[in-house]
Amino acid sequence: MSRSILVLGTNAGQADLIRHLRARHWRVIGCSPVPDEVGQRFCDVVEAVDIADLEALEAVARRHAVDLILSVASDVAMRSVVALSERLGLPHFHDSAFVALLDDKAAMRAFLAEHELGAVPFRRVRRLEEAEGWRQFPCVVKPVDAQGQRGVERVDEPGALAAALVRAMAVSRSGCAIIEAFLDGVELSCNLLIAGGEVRLQLLSERLVHQAPAMGVPRGHLVPPVGVSQAEQEAAHDLVGRILRVMGHPDGALYVQMIVTSDGPRIVEIAPRLDGCHMWRLIALAQGVDLLDMMVTCLTGEAPASGVPNEIGEEPEADRQGCPVMELMFQRAPPGTIFDSGNFPPPDDAIYHEFRYGDGERIRAVNGSLDVVGYYVRPWS
Repeated sequence: MSRSILVLGTNAGQADLIRHLRARHWRVIGCSPVPDEVGQRFCDVVEAVDIADLEALEAVARRHAVDLILSVASDVAMRSVVALSERLGLPHFHDSAFVALLDDKAAMRAFLAEHELGAVPFRRVRRLEEAEGWRQFPCVVKPVDAQGQRGVERVDEPGALAAALVRAMAVSRSGCAIIEAFLDGVELSCNLLIAGGEVRLQLLSERLVHQAPAMGVPRGHLVPPVGVSQAEQEAAHDLVGRILRVMGHPDGALYVQMIVTSDGPRIVEIAPRLDGCHMWRLIALAQGVDLLDMMVTCLTGEAPASGVPNEIGEEPEADRQGCPVMELMFQRAPPGTIFDSGNFPPPDDAIYHEFRYGDGERIRAVNGSLDVVGYYVRPWS
């Protein structure tokens, strides 16, 4: 019997999920108000519905009698996935309260501070006068509830703070911003899958980022990390473990971003989903385990794959250290320009490469500075 799934969003991140589901013989209904996104090529049906409009989404879900609602790579979509699944009684990871906590960067900062989990000085700002008295520079200004590095700026002196806050609040869904102490160090991500209260995968990757003006926008990722010591990696795992214990080991995928500072690892953000950078593919090629498949398998109630390479499991340390380092690197171009694949040749040693555009297509504005047109995976050197 054919199963139907509603996928919220049809961009490049969702395209990975959609292709995976089609390969598993799911009938895929994609939802997005944006025409011609790459994931729409692989859907059985596309509904031009706003992924934040729960009433419209419920009508679509009921009309197609879907068995599951899912998304990856999008915080906006995950709020709708969970809320709609709760409303319709469908299987899902996490709950709306947990998703709302992680979606609000200031609330998440307060939670970490309350539990003494690598606290970082911060302040929520709804009006500019609430920033008065902030004296810690450099600092970082962000919208409390946006993604894709939109509205994120480093501020080095007090005179630039107000303008940065105005820009961040302008792209915040709630109109709020957050000021945080600037964290200097190597960026790590921790890719997690929890099922039945058991950590099935907890794996670190190194996040390579651009500096200003595209601050925090990823250049690529490395698995395993190379820019931090084994002791620093163990400290990062320990911090993630303490966070999971406080959170009660919530079933589902989690994506944790950290910066390893001179005072130890500090959390940048926690997302209740898979990342938006195709990390599952890098992990699969570097470690031999398909995190995307594991997530779908766990959600549908099938037995998770056994023998998962797990950095905190029983695999011998020597074996983990022997894994080759693999890199996933993005190819980027300014939004609004016309894509020409001849300008982005993949390296000769790439073992996977993919473009998001065809020749002659105009590059969409996503983060507004440097947008992804393709990516490749190859051995790191």
